Amino acid sequence: MKSSRNPNKSLWLVLLALMLAFVFETAAWWWASQTPRASSLQGPIWLGLGAALCGLAAAVLLWRQLRTATRATRRARQLLASSLDTLDVGLEIWDEHDRLVLYNKKINLIYKGFHTPADIGQTFEALMRAKLKRQAIPAAIGCEQEWLAQRLASRGTHKAHTLKELTRNQWVNFYETRTSEGYLVAAWVDVTELVLKGKVLEANNQRLAQQTAMDGLTGLANRRRFDEALTVEWQRAARGRTPLSLLMVDIDHFKNYNDNYGHLAGDQCLRRVSSVLSRCVRRAGELVARYGGEEFVLLLPGADMAHACEIAQMCLDLMQQECVAHAASPTSVYVTLSIGVACALPDAMLDDPASLVNAADAAMYRAKSSGRAHYEVADQADWEIDDNTPRTQPSSLS
Repeated sequence: MKSSRNPNKSLWLVLLALMLAFVFETAAWWWASQTPRASSLQGPIWLGLGAALCGLAAAVLLWRQLRTATRATRRARQLLASSLDTLDVGLEIWDEHDRLVLYNKKINLIYKGFHTPADIGQTFEALMRAKLKRQAIPAAIGCEQEWLAQRLASRGTHKAHTLKELTRNQWVNFYETRTSEGYLVAAWVDVTELVLKGKVLEANNQRLAQQTAMDGLTGLANRRRFDEALTVEWQRAARGRTPLSLLMVDIDHFKNYNDNYGHLAGDQCLRRVSSVLSRCVRRAGELVARYGGEEFVLLLPGADMAHACEIAQMCLDLMQQECVAHAASPTSVYVTLSIGVACALPDAMLDDPASLVNAADAAMYRAKSSGRAHYEVADQADWEIDDNTPRTQPSSLS
């Protein structure tokens, strides 16, 4: 027990025994060389036996020291392994020749069956080839050789964490670092719960963003989303010197519709009109939005006046085909639309996007005052009208 607590004392005893053995052996040799008769060799023999006993004692002490060191090493390795097993992080340790030295239990909890005791002492490449052969790495299935070549090339370079998907909805952060002795330590941190929470949060944020940009009744873009899109498309058209068109759409005699059929039916009418208008936009970037009440807008990037008028006529035709009854309308037995069409070649420095809305709005009121159920194109007067000038009102808004 003393030797295990104080190994230096055992080493001094070994050295002392060896020195005594050397002294006894030297003395025996000298004595024997000075004694010519064999009968007088009893002293050298005893000295030789003493030397042998000292040598034996040194051997025993060395053996005990080696056994103690071996036990201490074994206990230290067991303590290290058990300590690593308590960590909530998967660990692998590879030697300077890329052979697996040890791994902890968390590795197999994260990646079931990834390592076995037989893997100890095998090289990383050999283990990866065996795992690829039995398709134990889902990400490499179908591209095994390419995956292995890339993995070997990046071996030991993942100092910053790398997010990996092991299986469906199982995620880990992966780290690698080398020690000063050339050993490679790889760490696997299970971040599945964190990633899934992040995905839920991202989905909630996207849903919230959609809700803030969407009209709750019709499912179309709302006024806020339209204002944002108008600014963006105006600036894009100004940079590209391309036209930008806008349709302002109003449901004719909608107050009468609500008074006659009720507000629930009025909500359903708004949804049907929204569906019709949505079928009229097909190009990328085109937008249909509820502007307010029974008014809608169609933003048409890149559309010239001819194309904008085609879209306006399509809206009128599809609405007529919808055949939404409107017994309280003096214009038609079905729901009809009045549309104002405006087209501009924007100048980001001189013009204001609101002028496009203003012109389309003025043209829409002219359509209402001139019989409804058709569209009017914004003329110069519509573009020059200001906020304080009353729009031409139809003879009856009832």
